[in-house]
Amino acid sequence: MTDMADIADDTLVARHYETFSEGPRLTKSRVRRLEFDTSLHVLGGHLPPGSALLELGAGHGAYSLHYAHRGHRVTATDLVGANVEAMRARADAEGLWAALDVRQADATCLKEFGDGEFGAVLCLGPYYHLRTQELRRRALDECRRVVRAGGIVAVSYINRPLAVNYLLATGRALAAEQYVSLAQPDDLRTDYPDDFFSISHFSTRESVDADLQACGFEAVEHAGTDGPSGFFPRVLEDLDEDAYRDYRAYHLGTGSRAAGTSSHCLAVARRT
Repeated sequence: MTDMADIADDTLVARHYETFSEGPRLTKSRVRRLEFDTSLHVLGGHLPPGSALLELGAGHGAYSLHYAHRGHRVTATDLVGANVEAMRARADAEGLWAALDVRQADATCLKEFGDGEFGAVLCLGPYYHLRTQELRRRALDECRRVVRAGGIVAVSYINRPLAVNYLLATGRALAAEQYVSLAQPDDLRTDYPDDFFSISHFSTRESVDADLQACGFEAVEHAGTDGPSGFFPRVLEDLDEDAYRDYRAYHLGTGSRAAGTSSHCLAVARRT
């Protein structure tokens, strides 16, 4: 297995998150807060109280800290050392050392964790940064191994059609061969007009379900976490407070939580 320091030095993903400020991402705008609130709303219907949770690619720990404060026993991991240190600092500041264990780990190799150790696994970032099907399924295989029988795995993914439309809306059309590459299960191109496209894999609900099924899971729910405004954030930012509150209630209800209408999506699956 590659040494963790080598991974952090050598991958585009790690370099991106070593320079990108992950901490405020889920609170800096309405659309990102909507993503966070919707994910919590959906997960709340599946996570039993006080369960043992593993979060992969936890960033600065927004979800892990939330659940640790609410009585879950949480292990938070991230590939990037700076994120791990940021989580440890936040856990210390918020008095959560007894409830939150923070470690550096690669989502495709969870050898430090035992079989069936967790009641649920949150994979809310790594899946869409693994750009080959082999790596995505390796991560899901590891999720299946460390979650107990009947346990829950939650996987975030990015909706491919809306990602392409976002580029078009910002005046950055793809070349013909880039459109072809983007739709492949393995895409290692690094010449996209947006740097995030060069470190990400974009999915459809069907392709996510196929990966989950191949790795021993049954999908039980798909949700769109930020709605169509995920790639068009001004739509939400321009609303007044009352209008935003009403839209948020609509979104959390039925509305645009449908995965097909959202840029960021969440699949919840049960280990079979």
